[in-house]
Amino acid sequence: MNLRIDTKAEYILNKLKENGFEGFIVGGCVRDLILGKTPKDYDITTNAKPEKIIETFKDHKTILTGIEYGTVTVLINRIPFEITTYRKEQEYINNRKPKGVVFLSSIEEDLYRRDFTINSMAYNNDKKLIDLYGGVNDIQKGIIRAIGNKDKKFEEDAIRILRAYRFAGRYDWEIEEETKNAMIKNMNLLNNIAKERIIPELKEIFESGMDINKMEFITTLFPVIKDCFNTYQNNKYHMRSVGEHIYNTFNNIDNVFHLKMTMLLHDIGKVYTKTTDQNNVDHFYNHADISREKSKIILNEFKFDNNTKHKILTLIENHDKYMAPEPKYIKKMLNKIGEDLFFDLIKVRIADDSAKNQELVKNNIKIFNETLTLTKKIIKEKQPYSIKGLDISGKDLMELGYEGKEIGEKLNYLLNKIIEAPSLNKKETLKNLIAKK
Repeated sequence: MNLRIDTKAEYILNKLKENGFEGFIVGGCVRDLILGKTPKDYDITTNAKPEKIIETFKDHKTILTGIEYGTVTVLINRIPFEITTYRKEQEYINNRKPKGVVFLSSIEEDLYRRDFTINSMAYNNDKKLIDLYGGVNDIQKGIIRAIGNKDKKFEEDAIRILRAYRFAGRYDWEIEEETKNAMIKNMNLLNNIAKERIIPELKEIFESGMDINKMEFITTLFPVIKDCFNTYQNNKYHMRSVGEHIYNTFNNIDNVFHLKMTMLLHDIGKVYTKTTDQNNVDHFYNHADISREKSKIILNEFKFDNNTKHKILTLIENHDKYMAPEPKYIKKMLNKIGEDLFFDLIKVRIADDSAKNQELVKNNIKIFNETLTLTKKIIKEKQPYSIKGLDISGKDLMELGYEGKEIGEKLNYLLNKIIEAPSLNKKETLKNLIAKK
């Protein structure tokens, strides 16, 4: 099999060869080339020790990325390439990090330490493809298979469990049965993984469009979801447990990380707010606020960035509040949460109600779609909905003699007026309104 390697990666392999060393492209870039895709980056492995790598590329900028693990980054035309010495890991600490590495002399030994068959292939123009574990065959069949002792692979580094789901989601492939069994058996080891390593994997899995019913890891990472499946909803709007409803809404929403996270967490407050009336009907009063409160704790634990956290919590807080195709309501919400989040909120409302009793909520979905249409019209026509849309500014008010907090109060007063009557948005009219007030 001949693969067309990037010219800069080929230059590195040739440079290693000229200096008496062996080098291969390895891992994901080989997989991508076999799939006919252009790799995002190239990882290179070699029998050269780190100090020899640095010496070989002394005419190029090198970065000691992880020299204790045998990795040196070399910049070729300002493009970074990671070059790693053949190695195997020593004993892993807490299922996530090896104590150290042992450098090896053969590519065959190096390939055995890798996670899945599809990532355990190496290639150079001399020896061509080295595929010891059937990676090409598994690519052709669409199978994710761990190499060697499956339990040991996941015990060594539990993040490999999420990596398997990531590849399955990305390519719409199946996880081989023995590998899947070992993943489920060792699922609790995910709790040993640093949260910052989990988030990038989750993002790729969620945005791949994978059915959440195939994500067996969810209740391990988010134990409250297990409680949601044990919380039944005996009322006319629901036909499922809270957990079943959440899973349906998750599959209903766009494949965008903060939207997926919103649907995953939007109803967890129901676990804590369920009451049953004298007619045996269940209620979940104030569950949106409790969902937001509990979700904030979870998002903080996972160290979500502030921007993503703000989006998720805002959507959860508003996911069951009043919504209607009314200009006044829409403009106030646009002013409150912004255009992007308001469009997201409409998506959340549609996804949420699409997982309820359709006979009772079909009019709601119609209302949400009408709200969407009217919102687009308001924005297209540049109808003012925020202070910056007023035909008068703070500077204008200062010239009229207003100062300090008074300016903000006046601007908000005028904003409420033009939301009610957009035709009033003319500087002289606004000045007269303030004078009358």
